[in-house]
Amino acid sequence: MGRAKAVAEWRQLKRVVVRRPGIEALFGLLEPFSSLYERVFSLEKAQREHDDLVKTLKREFGVTVEYLDELLLEAAGRSRDVYEELAHRATEAMQYSGYGARRAKREFLENLPLLERDVLLQILILAPSISFVKRKGTRSILPFTTLRVPLTNLFFMRDQQAVGDQGIIISRMAKPQRRRETELTSFAWNSIGETPTTTVRKGTFEGGDFIPCGRFALIGTGDRTSPAAVAEILASGVGFPEVGVVHQPHHPLLRTQDPMVNMHLDTYLNFPGEGLAVGYPEMLNSARVEVYRRTEDGRYHFTRRTRLSMYLTGNGFTIIPITTLEQMCYATNFLTIKDRTILVPDVASNAEKVLANLKRADDTNPWKYHDLFVRASMDYSELRSTGTFFPNKPLAHDYSIRAEKIRLSNITGAFGGAHCLTATVERS
Repeated sequence: MGRAKAVAEWRQLKRVVVRRPGIEALFGLLEPFSSLYERVFSLEKAQREHDDLVKTLKREFGVTVEYLDELLLEAAGRSRDVYEELAHRATEAMQYSGYGARRAKREFLENLPLLERDVLLQILILAPSISFVKRKGTRSILPFTTLRVPLTNLFFMRDQQAVGDQGIIISRMAKPQRRRETELTSFAWNSIGETPTTTVRKGTFEGGDFIPCGRFALIGTGDRTSPAAVAEILASGVGFPEVGVVHQPHHPLLRTQDPMVNMHLDTYLNFPGEGLAVGYPEMLNSARVEVYRRTEDGRYHFTRRTRLSMYLTGNGFTIIPITTLEQMCYATNFLTIKDRTILVPDVASNAEKVLANLKRADDTNPWKYHDLFVRASMDYSELRSTGTFFPNKPLAHDYSIRAEKIRLSNITGAFGGAHCLTATVERS
């Protein structure tokens, strides 16, 4: 293949890779906080929402949608080397302990050729460990199965990599719960011939912090992406004439910070078309930007500091503002299909669940969350009475933005929308 490339977020979307939430998400729902989820949600409904997202991309917009699992399993079916690598990784991931552990491990290795490829893949995703306890009686051996940090966020395919003007950049995830995800996705990319141009090895980087913008690219730094990783990417991952490094802004309504509220750049900024940006003004105005220019020697050199809103308007972008509540309802986590055409989470349908979750946070810690809850509640009243939930904004209408709304009120409970769910591989 080797076609992975995205120069601007508003170029025609041609190919994406996704992963349907599977059984691993069930274990995330058992303890949402440590699984990096926002709230409990219906897994069955989340799966249907994901199916609807895929159908819309295919039928309405003609986008080629490929599934991560299928790509890897088909590659393992074509190539003996890929199959053996898959089997080796599954063997390394499978652990046994206690009475009869050696026997169990030996039998697993003997039965390995009989296990189907999708079983081997599930072993990689769930990382099971079986501990045996012997009781009295024949074959009275109790297997206690533990999953060692299953990949509960794997379906957020935006984050394990970014695609820029030179190809795929493999991330190094910030949270230990997600660190193994890139081992799987990089294995998949290499197996199908999409050799990454860069693999981040220093610091941390996640794909939601990267947005290609034609003449320049933006890379967010903060809780998920570090300066060391940005330096690696500038050294060998991109070739844009200019890169703006954006520092994660503090939320103006939180007394102490909660980085999950704006964990990635795409949680408060996105681009629906050439010369157009959608963003949360209070964050855009406070976010610091360091600007780097690429010189003839291929290196990036620091040139100046500015604020994100000024950087965008200075580059000719009109900003369509959203409210505090809309930012929390994933209004900027839309997927741009082509210039002025977007697939956007149904912000209005997300609002009540987001407000209910914020109310619980306010009840638990009013000193931290009360101001945010009050503002979001006021926004809800205003937006509902005027019918101006994004994308129903006068400026969006003035600039002829076509927005296809899709219900993602369950799957957004895991902290992500349409943008997070799709790994853009190719834009024209």
